[in-house]
This record gives sequence, C-alpha cells and structure tokens, in this order.
Amino acid sequence: MKNAIFTVAIIFSGALYACSSIQEGKELFASKCAGCHKLERSLKETKNLAEWRKITHRMAGYSDGGITGKEAEKIAEYLAKK
Repeated sequence: MKNAIFTVAIIFSGALYACSSIQEGKELFASKCAGCHKLERSLKETKNLAEWRKITHRMAGYSDGGITGKEAEKIAEYLAKK
C-alpha cells in the first residue's frame, strides 16, 4: 500500500513539474518573442521539439543576451507541445 501511494505521489509531482515547465515556457514565449514576432504566427506553426530547439536557439543568438539558452529550451518545449 505504501509503495502504491509513493508511486502515485511520484507520478503526480512529475505531472505538476511538466505543467509548470510548460507554463513557464508559455510565459517566456510571450515576453521574450513578442518584441520581434507576431505570436500568432509561431503558434500556427507545427514543428517537433528538435525543429523548435534549432529555431529558438538561433533566435537566442540574435537577441544579444535577451534570451538565455535555458529560456530558449523552455520556449522550444512549450511550442512543441502546444
């Protein structure tokens, strides 16, 4: 019984972390990308995680330090899962 409760707790905490990470990516996308892009355009794009990583890391390079590599990764994860 203890093992079952522990397993459910682990799964639940992992799901909460994933949701918070996606929410953080969404917020970063809105705050970091809107300065140069219309957000609707990116939201219409359908790309996989590898494709979004390539794009967001390239954009981070253009941002002159305005987007960190970690932020670019979170944005890519959000866009791939939207």
